[in-house]
Amino acid sequence: MSEETSMDEKQAAQGGASSEGTPEQDTGEKRRPRRTASSESPRRSTTAASSKSRPVKSKASATTSSASKSSAPKSSAPKSSAPKSEDTTAASEPARVSTVQAVKKAVEQFSALTGRSPESVVGARWVDDHWAVRLEVVESRRVPDTADLLAEYDIQLDGQGELLEYSRQNRYVRGRPSE
Repeated sequence: MSEETSMDEKQAAQGGASSEGTPEQDTGEKRRPRRTASSESPRRSTTAASSKSRPVKSKASATTSSASKSSAPKSSAPKSSAPKSEDTTAASEPARVSTVQAVKKAVEQFSALTGRSPESVVGARWVDDHWAVRLEVVESRRVPDTADLLAEYDIQLDGQGELLEYSRQNRYVRGRPSE
């Protein structure tokens, strides 16, 4: 066994000195220390660089080929002019905000204008071309809380969530039925 061990050590020493090893189990072990070393052989860095660049080249060529394929039908087909006009119409009119976003914007803008934060949101709906949000607001705090003076406000927002108008619709004392 000592002869085998010394032979392995000699092969390791010879393989460590040469840049190319024989394809044996020992060569895999020899490569590990090289990877951890701060200076790698130029052959490895070139191989690593070329292997990294291969997928990039294939992606770029695939993108180029798909771009040329997709651009060819657009230029040769005059039928695509109708969807382009729809795209420009959609681009000139921004999409409307969601209900949640409309309610958040209504609360934010109402609070900024009046200085009062809403107690609750009574309702929100899309009407024709704008959002209608109804907020419940404490107008006057009283002791006890059941005597607070509340009001309902209708808030009108455009499709993008900008305030169009607001108005008070109802005023009542908390806990008492509306008259």
